[in-house]
Amino acid sequence: MNSLFDPIKVFLKKRENESSFISEERKEILLQFANEIRKLKLDQNYFEMIFVCTHNSRRSQVAQMFAFVCAEYLGLSGIGSYSGGTEVTSFHPNSVQALVKIGFKIEKEEEAENNPRYRVSYKENFLPIAAYSKLYSDSANPRGKFIAVMVCSSADEACPFVPGAGARISLPYSDPKEFDDTPQVIEKYLETCETIARELLFVMDHV
Repeated sequence: MNSLFDPIKVFLKKRENESSFISEERKEILLQFANEIRKLKLDQNYFEMIFVCTHNSRRSQVAQMFAFVCAEYLGLSGIGSYSGGTEVTSFHPNSVQALVKIGFKIEKEEEAENNPRYRVSYKENFLPIAAYSKLYSDSANPRGKFIAVMVCSSADEACPFVPGAGARISLPYSDPKEFDDTPQVIEKYLETCETIARELLFVMDHV
């Protein structure tokens, strides 16, 4: 039995029943992703992935967290999930707020003017994840045999080759940034979380 926080379990249960929302074209990419995970699991019994977008601020941070929780929800062990960008900015407060609304516990670990660090928890009795904006090549991330998952089109175009990656998956998502400073901002960030969680559940379920 997984030890995810209850609100996160409820959130994922809803997403688990939404695979019909995923297009057939998208499912082909997700099944390719699942196949790359399966190959790593067979080879070394664990798998690591880095979610990459331009600023490591929104989509890549969210995907990193949901890879962990989706694997936990489905009982898939041996996962290492990381994120990075082609530039360093900050883990955007709207991303943080959306994850908190879903049920993650997030504390600001270190105050910094431009790039604060956070501690993100998603289950009981487990060390929190350190979350902050960094380059995909940062020393905190794996150096080889990982799956590079490109979650924004600009990073996808800027990084046709990711050093150290054993596989590269193009999986772009719409950027919720365009709704910053609008009345729909958190609604749109939550929609992004739902889409990413739905697709990563599909991936993990097919490993």
